[in-house]
Amino acid sequence: AAFIEHYINDWISSQLIYDVARKNLSNIDHLNNLVEAYRRDLYAYEYRKRLSDERLVAELPDDTIQAFYQNHRKEFTLQRDIAKGIFLKVPAQAPQLSSLRKWVSTAGVDGVENIEKYAVKNAIGYDYFMDRWVNVDDLKDNIPYEFDSKTSVLKPQKMFEHKSNDMIYLLYIDSCLHVGDEMPFEVARPRIIEILLNERRVSFNKELEEALYNEAVANGVVERYDVEMNVEK
Repeated sequence: AAFIEHYINDWISSQLIYDVARKNLSNIDHLNNLVEAYRRDLYAYEYRKRLSDERLVAELPDDTIQAFYQNHRKEFTLQRDIAKGIFLKVPAQAPQLSSLRKWVSTAGVDGVENIEKYAVKNAIGYDYFMDRWVNVDDLKDNIPYEFDSKTSVLKPQKMFEHKSNDMIYLLYIDSCLHVGDEMPFEVARPRIIEILLNERRVSFNKELEEALYNEAVANGVVERYDVEMNVEK
């Protein structure tokens, strides 16, 4: 609420100053020119980015991404703990809690099927992330528990349970990686794509500018004059 109020007040102040400035400032052609130049730059930037992303991503095979990862994998280290597992938030009075604990702690195929059926009927919150890495800090934010350096939920094949305000929080950690560990490929993949795209955007933008210029000349939109320069020796 405080943030929203502060944001609204800032917006109102900015708008009021803008209105007063428009009424009292004269000879602002240079500002209009700057605004128009900025507008052109924004349009050009957005067009180039969208066009390059669409084309370059399509031209970026997975084996190229894999090869880059293999050649630079030691450069990709985790800045946060990550984990795979299952998270559940259920009312303390929910039925079959003992069975739920068993299903979560084993987390086998049959257990997951039972958990999902149970979650549909009883869970307030449910996240199955056995097939993807999740930031542990985000998991902790979902549990009203004061974690400290001595308290870790990162215990593979273990279940963490906490009760608060008539709610039970169950967190099963199947596997985990810590800060400083090598980043898994699936986590590093988006960063690698961005690195490769940035490398290719430079040449792509140059090719785009040349193609647009040549097309404009061919269509008579732009006329090119060859100027001979005489230099006296």
